[in-house]
Amino acid sequence: MRSEENSRGNFFSSISSSVEFLYNRVFDERSENTDQSDTYADLVHKAHEEWKHAENLFHNISDPDLIDYAVYNLDAAKSRYIYLLKKVREERE
Repeated sequence: MRSEENSRGNFFSSISSSVEFLYNRVFDERSENTDQSDTYADLVHKAHEEWKHAENLFHNISDPDLIDYAVYNLDAAKSRYIYLLKKVREERE
């Protein structure tokens, strides 16, 4: 019984962390659109952090109903990171 309670606690902690992260990301993206002072390097760093966070969520999901969400989130974060890396390379050429 205690193990199940720990699993639920970890699950809700992970979800809470993800919601907070996504909330902050939305407001960061809004500021990215209005503040052009961010460099691609800063955006790449943010995207890498997002990818690491998505991986952490994926590895800690225990509810089968959220597995699809975790996979989608991980794939989207990885794609954004790779896209920004390509942009940085293009800018340097």
